[in-house]
Amino acid sequence: MFKLFVFVAALLIAMQGNASADQPLQVRRHVDADVPANVASRICGFEIRAHFEGDANIKVFYDNDGNIVREVDTFPSWKVTVYRPGTDQAYTSASPQVLHFYYTDGAALNTVVTIVGTGLLERISGVGMDSGRVAFEAVVIGYDAGVPVTQFVREVSSAGPDLPFQPFGRNRCAYFQQ
Repeated sequence: MFKLFVFVAALLIAMQGNASADQPLQVRRHVDADVPANVASRICGFEIRAHFEGDANIKVFYDNDGNIVREVDTFPSWKVTVYRPGTDQAYTSASPQVLHFYYTDGAALNTVVTIVGTGLLERISGVGMDSGRVAFEAVVIGYDAGVPVTQFVREVSSAGPDLPFQPFGRNRCAYFQQ
């Protein structure tokens, strides 16, 4: 009986090594970036910029064969400040979000990924807010430190409070025209 127990225990240990997926890749980044808000600038007819700051926590998960299958990104301290250069016109919004990425074909280049975002995207004083749940279709276009880089293709669905104007830049422009 004891020999059977030892055999079963050894077999379980050997099989466990073959059946377990790799540990998730975890990447933490602090982002402090100032970028042009091109759509809002085009709609407003004057320059609008957006400043993003906060921590991004990225976790990439693998299947038993080592292929990327999903990713979860959290932005617990994310803030966006949208401003008109040369004036004191600006607003700041907390933007805590969680993004879930569901990859196909091991996240190979040019494969489809579904991205589901939840949380607060942006609250614009006097205009409204965009929050809730949104799903996007995207494609993998590259990699950065083992993390797939994706490019937006289209919005699939949305639920929750939406800002009133589309495209999104129209809402930012509306703030500066109040």
